[in-house]
Amino acid sequence: MTRPDVALISPFPPLGERHGGWTGVASYSANLAGALTDAGARVTVLASTEDGEPEVARDGTTEVRRVWKRGPAALPAAAAAARATGAPAVHLQHELFLYGGPAAVPGIVPALAGVRAGRRRAVVTMHHVVDPGRIDASFTRTHRVRAPAGLVRAGVHGIHGAIRALAGTVVVHEPAFADVVAGAEVVPHGIEMPERADRAAARGELGIPEDRLCALCFGFLAPYKGIELALDAARLAGDGVQLVVAGGEHPRLVAEGDPYAQRLRDAAPPNARFTGFVPDGDVAKWFAAADVLLLLYPQPFAASGPLALALAHGTPALVSPALARMSGAPLEMVAPLEPHAIAARLAELAGGGDQRARLRERSAALAGGRSWPEVARRHLELYGVAA
Repeated sequence: MTRPDVALISPFPPLGERHGGWTGVASYSANLAGALTDAGARVTVLASTEDGEPEVARDGTTEVRRVWKRGPAALPAAAAAARATGAPAVHLQHELFLYGGPAAVPGIVPALAGVRAGRRRAVVTMHHVVDPGRIDASFTRTHRVRAPAGLVRAGVHGIHGAIRALAGTVVVHEPAFADVVAGAEVVPHGIEMPERADRAAARGELGIPEDRLCALCFGFLAPYKGIELALDAARLAGDGVQLVVAGGEHPRLVAEGDPYAQRLRDAAPPNARFTGFVPDGDVAKWFAAADVLLLLYPQPFAASGPLALALAHGTPALVSPALARMSGAPLEMVAPLEPHAIAARLAELAGGGDQRARLRERSAALAGGRSWPEVARRHLELYGVAA
């Protein structure tokens, strides 16, 4: 095989998909790999083994090798396979529990140390950036972390330090995160440029009444997303609004037997609809059918994949004050985290006219500089690769 320019360590969707897999990082990596190969780079992905997926295959022009299983050995195994490709740059996608829960977290140290010892350039994208100083009992409760806050705080601080010490380059997606991870490079989350689905056709196919405002919550159901606020606001807004909660149960909560998703469904008002997992082919339809995306995260610690999808599909968004500060969203896009205030904004948008047009304009302005070709070029600079 021809030596790749970069070995990308990450979960990866099933072949031929962009938005599949058990984590949003898989979709991100599929888009990044595609953009890098479009720019002329040779990319090998070292992905997790998955039932029904071949050990070695090609996704377009990207080679995908499924070499690691989630667990304590995941990251060292992935790093060893990355070194074996001969690629001069190894790019690891990182979240705290991405590679197999708490037991897999310490594996980042031998993995990066091995890359460094092999004289490869190590680049780490931190998809979750948590300020250790803000980790308290409320944080651990919300994120279902079964450890004392002080221990979690110390662990996160240690992981941040190890990544900074062992990686040649650390990437974060928003300037606010560079304040937490000293010396990090800011490269925004990429935005796709898809063909947009027809709104009327999408609504007809998905069963969304034309005379109702469709507010969308999108992605895996998790406690940190403020979905409860969206349900309360929909109840207050009444029949003029249909709330669609589109996404499956979060895999980590399923594995732990946490009935969070069922509690959401039990508490939902009549004008709320749960779709379950959204197949890749239906993503564009839901964003075309929606009048507004709700992103009510009280304390965001990652760039929002659903926001990137909304910008790609031209769907206006209402975001929490904290997410607005992180992403640079203007005041017109901000929804106070209070059900009556959110319901009032939804009622205004249901009236149509200038309110929706202004929100659409403000949302579209966020897309500048975030296309995947631009993101790929920035990464190639960080790898030191001339493609």
